Amino acid sequence: MAKSRVIGRPRSEKSREAILDAAFRVLVARGYAGFTIEAVAAEANSGKTTVYRWWPTKGDLAAEAFFHATTEELQLPESASAQADFRMQITELATLLRGERGQALAAMLGGARTDSALGRALGERWLEPRRRWGMARMLRAESKGQLRADVQPGAALAVLYGPLYAPLLFGGEVPNAESVQAYLDVACRGIFTDP
Repeated sequence: MAKSRVIGRPRSEKSREAILDAAFRVLVARGYAGFTIEAVAAEANSGKTTVYRWWPTKGDLAAEAFFHATTEELQLPESASAQADFRMQITELATLLRGERGQALAAMLGGARTDSALGRALGERWLEPRRRWGMARMLRAESKGQLRADVQPGAALAVLYGPLYAPLLFGGEVPNAESVQAYLDVACRGIFTDP
């Protein structure tokens, strides 16, 4: 029985990494509107067909480049104090969003308005895992009496995370470390029972 032959060159992990790194640079520099397969191929010193072979759409490539560049996972802590856990997670998220990854995420959030595949990828791989953790952590806090009785967990998440994501959606700067701590002080007093 004859072996089937793959046409073309075998895929190279080194080439894939170079394309993803180039795609992230293009996304940060040009935003999603200026992000093209052609620009990425030129930046990576690669052929367009090579790029298209791995990522059939610019949304697929942009999302994969973002997740590739965001390899360090944000901690999703589980200590005895829900307030301490949210403070740690939100502080780390703010630091991440103030840099290039925040610029890339802002570009993709804008692009997701017209690219449903990109929107799904962001929802499934970025927003939903963090929302699930946040809601589960809020519900555990509620069951342990760590939330004020009049606080709805979903609303509390919006209050805690809104100041980080709103600038990405509407323009503006993600709060700096000092501002994050100031808004967390105010928000946490209204959400949690512990000081």
